[in-house]
Amino acid sequence: MIYVVGERTPDGANPSTRRRLASLCDVDVDELMASVVWINLFDQPGTDADRYAAMIERAAADGDAIVVLGRRAQRAFALGKPDALTVITRHRGPIVVALPHPSGRNRWWNDPAHVVDAEALMRRVWGGHSR
Repeated sequence: MIYVVGERTPDGANPSTRRRLASLCDVDVDELMASVVWINLFDQPGTDADRYAAMIERAAADGDAIVVLGRRAQRAFALGKPDALTVITRHRGPIVVALPHPSGRNRWWNDPAHVVDAEALMRRVWGGHSR
């Protein structure tokens, strides 16, 4: 299973975010939306995102993947300021993937080499963890 975690990522996710993630995984948007668990860390005012992130990590089983979108969500997972495409593997538990937020506002995605690297990573994640 793949959990996709961002600031405001669930069903209301920006269409450009959904399209980019689907493209990175080499699937269509409908398959992506049906196959991952979408989680929003900052859904309600006053939400304790750090506590929520810890709950998500505990809920994810061995073999699951948690894709964390953007710096605010990455901070909640205590990832600090990871490199753009960071994979954290553990002896037990889910892998955690730090990915720059895939919205059209993030300029990191303007470099074609970044897109190629992100595609390679997300296709491995999709192949190993999708339902």
